[in-house]
Amino acid sequence: MFRFSNIVRTFIRSHNRKQMLKLGKHKIDFFDSIDSLPFDRFNSFNKYVMLDAELGSDVIAFDQKISKIFQFLGKEMTKEATGELYNLRNTYHNVMNENNVRGLAFACMVRKIDGEKVTDFSIDNMRAILDKLSSWGLEIGHVKESNDSIKKNLKRN
Repeated sequence: MFRFSNIVRTFIRSHNRKQMLKLGKHKIDFFDSIDSLPFDRFNSFNKYVMLDAELGSDVIAFDQKISKIFQFLGKEMTKEATGELYNLRNTYHNVMNENNVRGLAFACMVRKIDGEKVTDFSIDNMRAILDKLSSWGLEIGHVKESNDSIKKNLKRN
């Protein structure tokens, strides 16, 4: 379903094939693929994508872990249930510490904000980037959509 909002939110390909997001008057440029990431940022991106896939960082992931534990226990698969309990503990930690690894993976893909190149990709600065983009209207749906698109492209290659 198409919906309008007071924030202009578009994700387009420009002539140089770089991805761009407009949030109100702000322009965020992204790397066009993970292959164009600097090496250290590529490592961080991979870490956060893998953590998100295995643990998650929201209530939905937490609930999914609980469901898996019950399934394992129902089949008397205690070793697997124990592994999921460990994952559940880490998911809980992510949620309680507002450590959204999906968002951190998204932040790794940011090349420029309003024309200024992003060079500090420490975890603190990635969180600051997410806070700034959120204050401009970034929605979690866009983060999910962007990360899902990147994952689909990884599966194709």
